[in-house]
Amino acid sequence: MEWFARGLTVVSVVLLCWVVHRSTQVRTDCVNSSFLALVMVDNQRIYNCRYESRLNLSSLYAPLSYATQSKIRSLEIAEELASVFPALRPPLTVEIVEEAPQFFEIGRRYLRLGRGWLENPQQLRRALIMGILNSQVPTAYPNNFELEVAADFLSLALFPVHSWSESLLRDVRFPTTAPSFEQYCKGPLRSIAHERGCNESVPTSDDLHSRVWGYRPLLASALWRVYDKAGMKAKLEVLRRLREGQSMPLALAPYGEDSAALALWFTQTLRDHLEALGLSREVMALKRTLKELEVEAPTHWELTVDVTQTPAWKEILEQLRKRSAFHPKERILVFTPEGTVALPSGFPVQWAAADISSQKHVMIACDWPAADEAIHVQARHMYAQHSCDKLTRAFWD
Repeated sequence: MEWFARGLTVVSVVLLCWVVHRSTQVRTDCVNSSFLALVMVDNQRIYNCRYESRLNLSSLYAPLSYATQSKIRSLEIAEELASVFPALRPPLTVEIVEEAPQFFEIGRRYLRLGRGWLENPQQLRRALIMGILNSQVPTAYPNNFELEVAADFLSLALFPVHSWSESLLRDVRFPTTAPSFEQYCKGPLRSIAHERGCNESVPTSDDLHSRVWGYRPLLASALWRVYDKAGMKAKLEVLRRLREGQSMPLALAPYGEDSAALALWFTQTLRDHLEALGLSREVMALKRTLKELEVEAPTHWELTVDVTQTPAWKEILEQLRKRSAFHPKERILVFTPEGTVALPSGFPVQWAAADISSQKHVMIACDWPAADEAIHVQARHMYAQHSCDKLTRAFWD
């Protein structure tokens, strides 16, 4: 019996060491998240780690592939939001759709994403925040526009600055916004949740006047700027309201097409959202934010260039892009045969000439247009250059 006792002791020690090892090792076969209850990848169900016993042997006889583990880990990027929504139970189910890379579907407690979302961490985080908001406080957001504005705001307020949000804070101003959904679809800050709508021959918004979507990045940036200037008490009040499901106001369609009407519309829309978040008393912060975002009419530019009448317009546009890299603070508006482009951001915009004021306006033409066909921009200095090929002389400086 002594040999049996010794054997039992050895087995007990081995089992104890195995239990200790399993209880301390980093778990890669489940989801480490405060919000994701279940992830479906390649027809596999991967549950939250708090629901999986550490002594479960599934990782030994049915281990997850490295590719599947990488997909799961990429979804664990919204944990900072737990400070706002300390969920008792993870409420969200996420399914990765392999056959449709840009697929997006959001529901009451689920989120279905194409695998293409995993390649863009910032957009993936936005999608997860939208899913969390929609599952935590589904009645707070009357439509997808308000849901995305809240997601963008929380991305700026709670998460480290990334390249996407850096562009949002650096390049997005009232003059550089895209007032139409079609132009918004061409911009680098559009949500890939709109892939289907943007690929339609005539892009339309699902739930709002199409012109509103172009102001989503600007509205989110403005909300964050006012929030950032507020005191700690006001910031905590904002997070409390979001946690308790404060209803966001419905952004109505703009009052008109010109810059003056759009500036008034944006200012009022921003005030409505600030009131909902409890920031309506931050009057000075609002005034500073409107100044920073240059919400005024007409929109002001350092240089405007008209190349609609020259075959070499693409080369000229590329010259201006390279120049903007050395003058990042100087904004240029370029009228091209394929639309108007704001530099250095590269955002497509859609302003009428009457909405624009410029320090210097340059027209480069191969065939001079008739007077009523020319772009008339209010400018302090105006130049015209006859050119059908590459420029021999440029009036940039």
